[in-house]
Amino acid sequence: MFYRLLCGFALLIMVMMQGVVGKVAHAATCPAVTAPKIAFDFEPKSPQLDRHRSVRWLNNQHAHNANWFVTGLTSYAMQARFEMRIEPVALGDGRYCLQPALIHPTVSVTEHLVYIASELEKGSCEYDVVYAHEGQHVAINQHMELDIRKALPDFLDQVTDDFARMPPMSARVAPSRIRSLLSKYGLEFKALLAKIDARRQRDHAKIDTAKEYARLSHACGPNSAFQTTLPAAMRR
Repeated sequence: MFYRLLCGFALLIMVMMQGVVGKVAHAATCPAVTAPKIAFDFEPKSPQLDRHRSVRWLNNQHAHNANWFVTGLTSYAMQARFEMRIEPVALGDGRYCLQPALIHPTVSVTEHLVYIASELEKGSCEYDVVYAHEGQHVAINQHMELDIRKALPDFLDQVTDDFARMPPMSARVAPSRIRSLLSKYGLEFKALLAKIDARRQRDHAKIDTAKEYARLSHACGPNSAFQTTLPAAMRR
């Protein structure tokens, strides 16, 4: 199993400062935060099977272990984008409150490929064993996608709640504060995905063990392709 996580962030800044309008008493807090427009796009990708790669090719793609060789491989890649727009709202005394106008995270699965060594005949015991094992990796990847969907609402609520506690600020401070917040939330979104991915990696590791590989290699009998055809192909 092989995985790549690619995260990019597009942060949009919208700053519209207005001049001071008269002198009024300074409010200690900002007015209630108007609910931002929230849009979450998750772009999944159905796993695709590739049976055109040799066992030697598969092992060249993977860190080879002398105790076993790779007969199947799952490759998964994901990209993430975090778009946010923050608008300053004038209080009329030279100070501004910040309001989140748009929060738009996007997660896209860009690759989900399952490789099975071309030397294994479809429908054979060996093919079915490898296919079932890689199917477990596919299920783990797809479960991570569900975890992201479940975790995102709490993250978005946290971002909105942060603004409710922010005090008013001067026009001089507001632009830099906006840039700082956009960077902060982009990094927090990336950290959220990394945390979920760490759980996924642990789940993959539970089924990629020497004990499990040994069991699978003997699942089709003592003279199966795991002991004959595939080792011979590796030596060529």
